[in-house]
Amino acid sequence: MERRRSVLLLPGQGAQRERMAAGLYEAREEFTAPMDEFFGRLGTTGARLRSAWLRPAPNPELDESAVAQPLLLAVGHALGRAVGAAAEPPALLLGHSVGELAAACLAGVFDPADIGALAAARSRSLEGTGYGGMLAVAASEGQLAEELGGFGGRPTVGADGLAVGADGAAVAGVTAAGVADARVAVGTAFAGVAVAALNGPRQTVLAGPREALAAVEQHLRDRGFLVRALRSGHAFHSPAMEGAALRFAEALAAFGPRAPRAAAGTVVSTRTGVAVTAEQARDPHFWGGQLAAPVRYWPALRELLDTLGRRPGLLLLDGSADRSLSAPARHHPAVRDGASEVVPLLAVGRDAGGPADARVFAEALHRLGEQRDHTGDHTVVS
Repeated sequence: MERRRSVLLLPGQGAQRERMAAGLYEAREEFTAPMDEFFGRLGTTGARLRSAWLRPAPNPELDESAVAQPLLLAVGHALGRAVGAAAEPPALLLGHSVGELAAACLAGVFDPADIGALAAARSRSLEGTGYGGMLAVAASEGQLAEELGGFGGRPTVGADGLAVGADGAAVAGVTAAGVADARVAVGTAFAGVAVAALNGPRQTVLAGPREALAAVEQHLRDRGFLVRALRSGHAFHSPAMEGAALRFAEALAAFGPRAPRAAAGTVVSTRTGVAVTAEQARDPHFWGGQLAAPVRYWPALRELLDTLGRRPGLLLLDGSADRSLSAPARHHPAVRDGASEVVPLLAVGRDAGGPADARVFAEALHRLGEQRDHTGDHTVVS
């Protein structure tokens, strides 16, 4: 009998929570060790991040990108390390925003010892640019395009993965990952606002300058849409981040990105919807450009469920502290009929960040163990 593939889902900006996964700290050595290494390599900055991470709610400091982004990267990486050490490395890695960088570290694209330096480089690239906000809307991309007057400025993406301008030429040699591809036409009251993420069939995130985003929010509320501001002081995955994306790519070149290790899990891109190639993995612009490119998380997850959800099925390991990553999957036919399964890694609600984290994590490991016991050592390689 073929074994279900495990898919580790890792969160990004907006999904951070006070004490996210903190209940595993000092309770599971395989999680504690990489977290301590991360904090230790950052010195006094690491000590401040550790304090911010362990502080209970409410903690407005966690809204700061310079705090949330490094912690999301570190926690995502440590969760993956803990699953791999206690059970086995996930077969597939799907990260949302900075979660994709954590997935790249787990797959060996970047050295785990460089996690702290990577986080610091990402934070430096944000300095002085990209300020704004992010807005979650209960609507599809098509609905919003109609409501807001259409999204213009879309570059075409060639077969080689390069963004192609109106004249047919590659845009400064930057991969499609480095160019935001869904923005409101200039000249409207909403100029600069972009589709930043597709998180579900009717879960779209917009990003842009504060003033324009506020106008969008009021317009959508007046039209009866449910909207919610996300915890971000930057307009991630929008045109406002293009300068930061280039700076981060330049910094990443010094880390010498490598092709993923075959045994470490396959990183599925939330831009292409397919596995990251060796060529893409070695290109710092592929990872740096993520800051300005929209996150097509749901299309990527849906493609996995459409193609592998029933043969032999998937175990979706949700690493988010609010279980938002697996929420849209629960409505997919492959999950509804039991062929694929959602397996939370962390507690939620009042129990989040406390001893219940260790209990939920242990239950997930037990489920992974049952999977091995029932299917033997046969895995799917197609």
